[in-house]
Amino acid sequence: MQAMPKHMPTTEMLADYASGAASPGVSLLIAAHLTHAPESRARVGAFEAVGGALLADEQPLPMSAAALDDVLARLDGDDAQDAPVRHDPGPLPGPVIEAVGRDFDKIAWKFRLPGVAECELDGYPGEKVSLLRARPGARMPQHTHEGRELTLVLAGVLQDGDEVYRAGDVAINTEDDDHRPEIIGDETCYCLIVMSGGLRFTGRFSRALNFLAE
Repeated sequence: MQAMPKHMPTTEMLADYASGAASPGVSLLIAAHLTHAPESRARVGAFEAVGGALLADEQPLPMSAAALDDVLARLDGDDAQDAPVRHDPGPLPGPVIEAVGRDFDKIAWKFRLPGVAECELDGYPGEKVSLLRARPGARMPQHTHEGRELTLVLAGVLQDGDEVYRAGDVAINTEDDDHRPEIIGDETCYCLIVMSGGLRFTGRFSRALNFLAE
């Protein structure tokens, strides 16, 4: 049986997701996290219940007599959307593979470092949203951040300092963190990463790495 996640999103992140206030990238990350985390699903459900109760207290807006007929016509007519295409998810949760828009074995991975490949997702203005595939033993260069970096482990095990992150765990790093994550165990690690700013390399060869990253 898979262990329950230990590293959760913040209460604010879950509340924003429930209310629809989270950014598209963070919303995707939370949706994927919820597939692993019943505790977080319960908290989101509680936030949604509170929001629903608040809406119930609002005075309803007047609607035209033809409003219902118009909605039904749209559902039955040419404006109705086709059923979404289902893709083979591999080790990825449904929300992520739907965002990728193709079968797992057709993802276009790009080399980043020895043992590390990335697939950047389009359509997230103001954020960098990407999938990371890292082989056992791979280590990221030492770096810090110019904004916030959220990392959701989808499969495998990632260690960052004294913390170990498994499927469903969320690592939150900011400009206050200078770290060097690495992949442990014998399983390929897949992560969803959402960054609101760039990163800056700080360890060995940092000058060259920062130059290449520009």
